Amino acid sequence: MKRTPLKKVSKRPNLHRKAWDIFSKWIRNRDKICVTCGSRDQLQAGHFWHAVLDFDEININTQCKHCNHFWSGNLAPYSVYLINKHGQAKFLDLEKRHWIAMRGEKRTDEEYYEIIERYKL
Repeated sequence: MKRTPLKKVSKRPNLHRKAWDIFSKWIRNRDKICVTCGSRDQLQAGHFWHAVLDFDEININTQCKHCNHFWSGNLAPYSVYLINKHGQAKFLDLEKRHWIAMRGEKRTDEEYYEIIERYKL
């Protein structure tokens, strides 16, 4: 029986997880309250635009587990919060950056290391 060589495991998924853990903690420490309902229970870092802009300080804000998961981000009050906090122009820019990010641009290992250094508490 011929054995195939083991594939080299990329560090990128581990770097993404470590960067996300640090950034998520930073976000929750920054906000301390669910931006969509005001709860202080079971806080998470919730995306406005899901699956993209993972390390964007405007796109990611503190949400309770109920708003983030069970209400799929509770996007109506989330959009009002973003517009009130950052203004209409930055909200529209966030949407534009979302569509650019949807093209699948990937982060480099160096970018993950920079995120980890910038946001660690």
